[in-house]
Amino acid sequence: MTPSKGTNPARPIPAPMRSAEHAREVRAVPTRAAEPRSRRRAALMRALQRWLGARGEAFVVLLAALGLNLPLMAVALARHLDRVAPASVPGLYAGLVFLGYYGLVFLVLLSAVFLLTAFSRRAALLAGGTVLFAGLSYLAINSFVYHTYRFHVDAFWIHFFFTSYSGIGVTPQVAATIGVLLLAAAAFEAWILRVAGRLVFRRRLALATVVTVLASFLVSQVIHIVAYYRSDTGITSLTPQLPYYAPVVSQKNAARYGDLVTMGLEPDETVSAAANASLQYPLREVRSAPGGRPNIVLLLLESWRYDMMDATVTPNTWALAQRSSQFLHHLSSGNSTPCGVFGLFYGIHPTYWSAVKANNAVLHNPPLIDMMTQDHYAFGIFADSQFGRHKIKDAMFRDIAVHEQFAGSTADAKDDDMTNQLIDFMDREHHAGQPFFGFAFYKSTHYSYRYPPAAARFQPARDLNIALDGASADPTPFLNDCRNSVYYTDSLIGRVVRHLEATGLMRSTIVIVTSDHGEEFNDNHAGWWGHCGMVYVPGRHPRRVTTPTTHADVPTTLLQEVFGCGPPHDYSNGCDLWALPTAPRPFVVGSYINYAYVMGEDVHVVYPMFVKSYRFGDINQKAGKPDPGLVRTLMEETHRFVRGGGPPPAAPVRAGMPVPRLGR
Repeated sequence: MTPSKGTNPARPIPAPMRSAEHAREVRAVPTRAAEPRSRRRAALMRALQRWLGARGEAFVVLLAALGLNLPLMAVALARHLDRVAPASVPGLYAGLVFLGYYGLVFLVLLSAVFLLTAFSRRAALLAGGTVLFAGLSYLAINSFVYHTYRFHVDAFWIHFFFTSYSGIGVTPQVAATIGVLLLAAAAFEAWILRVAGRLVFRRRLALATVVTVLASFLVSQVIHIVAYYRSDTGITSLTPQLPYYAPVVSQKNAARYGDLVTMGLEPDETVSAAANASLQYPLREVRSAPGGRPNIVLLLLESWRYDMMDATVTPNTWALAQRSSQFLHHLSSGNSTPCGVFGLFYGIHPTYWSAVKANNAVLHNPPLIDMMTQDHYAFGIFADSQFGRHKIKDAMFRDIAVHEQFAGSTADAKDDDMTNQLIDFMDREHHAGQPFFGFAFYKSTHYSYRYPPAAARFQPARDLNIALDGASADPTPFLNDCRNSVYYTDSLIGRVVRHLEATGLMRSTIVIVTSDHGEEFNDNHAGWWGHCGMVYVPGRHPRRVTTPTTHADVPTTLLQEVFGCGPPHDYSNGCDLWALPTAPRPFVVGSYINYAYVMGEDVHVVYPMFVKSYRFGDINQKAGKPDPGLVRTLMEETHRFVRGGGPPPAAPVRAGMPVPRLGR
C-alpha cells in the first residue's frame, strides 16, 4: 500500500533521486582532493608571469637604452655629412635617417638577441648591451675614418686591421689608443644600461623610442623614393656618405604618387646641386685635343663567357679577333649589369656606382660621353635592359635617346630587329658625314637563353632549372643551351661587321666586342649558377695581351688614344690598354650588394658582415694575406673622387697628346 503524501518522512528515496544525490557526493570528494593541485597550478602561473615580466622588463630596459643612445648615434653619423644645414630639407631628411634607418637596424638586432637570450635576464642585458656598444663604436670609428680618409670601414678593412694594421699606416701607439677608447666606450655603455634600468619612466621612453624609430623610417624612405625618382641631389647625395645605408627605391610608386609629396624647398633653402654633391669627379676639367675622330661601335653580349669565344661558338667574332687586340686576362668591373656597364663608360671602380647614381644630376654624363658630345658625335644607344630603372640612363646617357622598343616577342627576335636599327643608324650618320657612337646590348645570351631553331647547333641542350639542378648536375646541356644563344648572337655581330666592311666604314671605326659580365655554370661545383668575369675586347692591331686588364681600362683608352685627354688620374682608375703597367695593380669587381678586391691571384669578397678570401682559380683554396702596397693603392683609388678625398680642383688641363688618325 502506498503511504499517503507527506505522512512518512523516512520513506525510501526514489532511485533517480538517489543516483543524482550520490553523484553529487561522489563529485564533491575529488574536488576537495584537487585543491592542492589547483594552488600549485596557480603558483606556477604566477611564477611564469613573474619570469616573463622580468624578461619583458629586460627588453624594456634595452629599448630605453636604445633611446638614450639615439642622440649619440646621430652625432656620430652627422660627422659623415658635409655642407648640410640642419634646418634645411636635406638636414631634416638626414635626421630622420639617423633615427629611422639606423634606429631600426638596432631595434631589429636588439629584438633578435633578446629572443635568443630571453632565458636569462642577465644574458639578455649583456647581449643587448654588447650590440649597442659594438654598433655605436663602429659608427664613431667610421665617422672618424670617413671624415679623414673618405671611405667607409667595412669587413675587409676590419679584418686587415686585426691581421696587419701597420700595412695601412696604423702605428702601435694608435692601435693602443683605439683599444683604450673602446674600453672607455664599453664602460660608458654599461653605465647607460644601468641608467636605463633605474629610470622611472623607462617604459614610456621605450614606447617613444619604438614609435619614433618606425615613424622616422617611414617618412625618410618616402622622401628618398621621390627624391631618387626626381634625381634630387640634395637628398640622394647623402646616400654614399652614410655607412651601409641602402634606402628604399620604387620607380613605380614614385611615378604614381610623387606629385603628392612636396619637398618643401623654400627659395632661401635651395642649395645648388653642385654644392650638395658628394663626389669630386673628375678632379679637373677634361678636355680633348683637336683632330679627326673615328666612329666607335660597342657591342655588348649579356653574360658572355670567355670560353665561349672561339672559332666554333663565335666564328664571326673569332675572325674579327684575328685582326684585333685580344685581352686574354680581362675582368669585368662587375658581375651585375649595372656595375659591368658602369666600368665600361666611367672607367672608375664600381664602388663609386652608388655615389654616381646619387650625384647623377651634377655629373650629367661620364667624361667619355662628354667628349663625344663636344665633338658632335651622333648617338645610337640600343638596349632593352631597363636602363631607366637601374639609373643607367640618368648616369650615363642623360639627354641622349635610349632605344628600347624592338619588334618581336622574344629576346632573339628583338636582338634581330635591334641589329637592323643599329645598321640603319650607322648608314644614316655616315651619309650625313657625322662621326657616330653605336651601342648595342644583346639579350639573347641572358638566361633563359633564346635563339631560333636554326641556331641550335650544340646538342644535347636543355633549359636550366635553378630550383632543381643542384651541384651534382651535369652542366653540359645547359652550357650547350647557352652556346646556341651565343652562336646566334654572333651571327648578328657578323652582320654588323660585314656591313661595316661593305660600306668602307671599317677603316674609320673602332669596334669593341665584350660583355657586361660572364656567367658561371657550376664551374666550382658548389651549386652556383651565377656570374663570373670573362671578357674579350678587340682593339687596333692584331695582338694577344696577357697582362691583366679590366673594363675600367676601356674608356680610359678611348679618352687617351682617341680624344687625347689629360692624365687618367684625374678621371679614371683604369689604364691605357696600349700603355699597360708592368707592376701588379689591384682590381675591384662589384655586384648588387657585395664587391671583391682582386690582387694578383687572390680574391677578397667583401660582404656586409664578413670577408671571404680565396684563390682566383679555386674558391676552395684560401687566399694569402693581402699585399700592404696593393691595399694602400686600393685605399687611394676607392676614395680619390669622393669630395675631400682627392687633390683640390685646379685649373683645367689641356691635353697635349696627339690624336691617332683612323681613316676619317
